[in-house]
Amino acid sequence: MGACILDIKEKINKLRKAKGWTKCELARKAGITPNTVYNWYNKNNSIPDRESIENVCAAFKITVAELYADIETNNFTEQEIRLLELFKKIPDNKKDKALSALELLID
Repeated sequence: MGACILDIKEKINKLRKAKGWTKCELARKAGITPNTVYNWYNKNNSIPDRESIENVCAAFKITVAELYADIETNNFTEQEIRLLELFKKIPDNKKDKALSALELLID
């Protein structure tokens, strides 16, 4: 997800600056630690997890779909596109289970 990850972090940064918030203010308003936000932009290059993205969206009073609405998607790999296509086919009542299963694969 390389390019898309950078795009989502850039989008969060753009929204944060538009509000005039510091990274610390964003963290406080989103209910996450300042270190979490700082790690998205430092050498660790951490990836915002689903819960953080949901919290950030709540802080900005936007939906997750709105956050991703204008993110460049041409940079998705074939595997990422396939994953999205498969995810769309999962019944809504099983999507959380599918996400949980994927999260178990990440270490």
